[in-house]
Amino acid sequence: MSIFSRKQKTSLEDFCRDFYDNQILNPTVNGVNFSSVLPDYMTEEIDPIFAHVDKQKLTEELMTLRIELFALAWTHKYVSGMIVINQSIFTKHYLNKNGKGNIWSNMEDYNNIIDKTTIEWITKLGEAGTKLGIASMIFERNQRKGFIANNIEIAQKNGINIDESVYRANKRIWSEAAWIKEFILVPLAFIFCERIGLYFNDIDPETGYSLTVLINGFYDGAKQSWDKVEIIN
Repeated sequence: MSIFSRKQKTSLEDFCRDFYDNQILNPTVNGVNFSSVLPDYMTEEIDPIFAHVDKQKLTEELMTLRIELFALAWTHKYVSGMIVINQSIFTKHYLNKNGKGNIWSNMEDYNNIIDKTTIEWITKLGEAGTKLGIASMIFERNQRKGFIANNIEIAQKNGINIDESVYRANKRIWSEAAWIKEFILVPLAFIFCERIGLYFNDIDPETGYSLTVLINGFYDGAKQSWDKVEIIN
């Protein structure tokens, strides 16, 4: 491998802190804080209906969703183990330290729907009653249970308290296939609308589609952020 193609090494804490600071909480483009103008973009480019939502509430909800999507993309890359557990632990610590504990609390709704829809997707594999479908369901269910149990065991061996940080990491486990099949996208959009005082089923279908595109873009942005670095746990 050429020396010029080697990835720069960075710690998990430094990488996540830099992403949260500069891409989510205080992203600045040409001197303009992107977080503060994103609600205006949604109003002007997606649907005027978002103008009826308190701007501060909308700004914070977008941050909340983006951090959960970052954690989801992170879990899809690393699957399980200390690097997944530590990312969740660091996120809780970072948000509380920066006076954003409310974001950590609000992430739970998105975290729960990821868990719920992942279980539903796995269950759906066996609904047709075919041998292949049932076998796939059993395999996916066992894989998920195995990785969750592995996380608990690893955390305990490392003296980590099994608290909400670990539970939330586990709720994202083995959800990549459900994400790829777009089984999670609409439920996330539904929760987002509900939390800002809208009802997803009442908004224009084109608006709903644009919202899912935005959510998918947040996920892709997180996923692409570590392409050129090697993250050391």
